[in-house]
Amino acid sequence: MDDDTKLLNLALDAGEIMLTSGAETYRVQDTMLRILSVSGRKHVEALALSTMLIASLPREEKGPLSMARGVSDRSVNFEKICAVNNMSRSFVAGKITLEEATQKVLEIHYAPSFAPWQRILGYALTSGGLTMVYNGTFWDGVAAFFIGTLLGIMTYIMSKRKTSYFFSSFTGGLLTGLLACLFHLILPFTQIDMMIVGSIMPILPGITLTKGIRDLLEGNFISGNAKLMEAFLIACAIAAGVAMALSIFPNF
Repeated sequence: MDDDTKLLNLALDAGEIMLTSGAETYRVQDTMLRILSVSGRKHVEALALSTMLIASLPREEKGPLSMARGVSDRSVNFEKICAVNNMSRSFVAGKITLEEATQKVLEIHYAPSFAPWQRILGYALTSGGLTMVYNGTFWDGVAAFFIGTLLGIMTYIMSKRKTSYFFSSFTGGLLTGLLACLFHLILPFTQIDMMIVGSIMPILPGITLTKGIRDLLEGNFISGNAKLMEAFLIACAIAAGVAMALSIFPNF
């Protein structure tokens, strides 16, 4: 494998890690261009879309060398984004070689993420805490804590099975609504609306919405509109799940 191919693979690997970790497409594209600029050639190209990365290096002798890669996974890991940014800056500054940069990217890719119990605990604490922030009672917060725990378990299982975002969001809204109604049956003094509002907070597409707006402001209209549509569909799926749960308990 020649150096041009290695450089393209490095740019694509770095872009893939950033895109799957929750970075905006304009930031991904900027990092890829920065890495490709080390070649010293003019008119290097990098394109980042919501589900695809494309990188190209011009070559006078053999013609341009281009590579593309599809991206389907989604998560949120700002630590990996920062690690890739630091790697790219060190590589462009000449502090590390191409081989060292490739090794660092592999280390970042295989670095352990949050453990399942940490994610589930995050769901529980977010649900319970925000319920009380939104003027819910102590018992509303306790109920939302347990709802968030079950929601976190469900989300983790569905992510492992590669379930579609729409279906997992719908199921999350349905589970939240059903559990809130059941808690109200057991503890009549709890407030269903407070439990539902607090519990669905971890699955709301806030980050997706923010990334879509930022991409639009940076002029990436395709990726920006795609993210806004994704956020809209996720929100609709959650609302549909909650509505179905409440329709099962019409007296509430």
